[in-house]
Amino acid sequence: MYELAHLGIVVKDCERSTDFYGRILGCTAIDSIANEQLKIVYLQSGALTIELLEYLVPSSSLREAGTFDHLAFSVPNIQAAIANLKEQGVEFLSDSPRLAINGKKIIFFTGPDGERIELLEEKNSKESSF
Repeated sequence: MYELAHLGIVVKDCERSTDFYGRILGCTAIDSIANEQLKIVYLQSGALTIELLEYLVPSSSLREAGTFDHLAFSVPNIQAAIANLKEQGVEFLSDSPRLAINGKKIIFFTGPDGERIELLEEKNSKESSF
């Protein structure tokens, strides 16, 4: 059986992205490694590990910043989360949440390299903390 180990995101600047994901989304840097070609920072968000990859040497491959569709973070109260993120200067891609095909409320914003980030309201929790 396969289990997701981490999500890798190509970024332009590991320090800038580590600050953004930590300050804005509460992720914790848990490890980092580097050599002359690559910097990697591992972030923890609940059970998910996010791997930030900063290529220091230009690559001829198609790896560019933001080369995936989106990351989704679940929140118990999407309106409270939106208000909190707006206070921190986050600009959303739409004015308000919409209902996804699964009936859950969602809204998107972007990270420092243009990666799409989704908030998904999970009604499993009692009240609004994120």
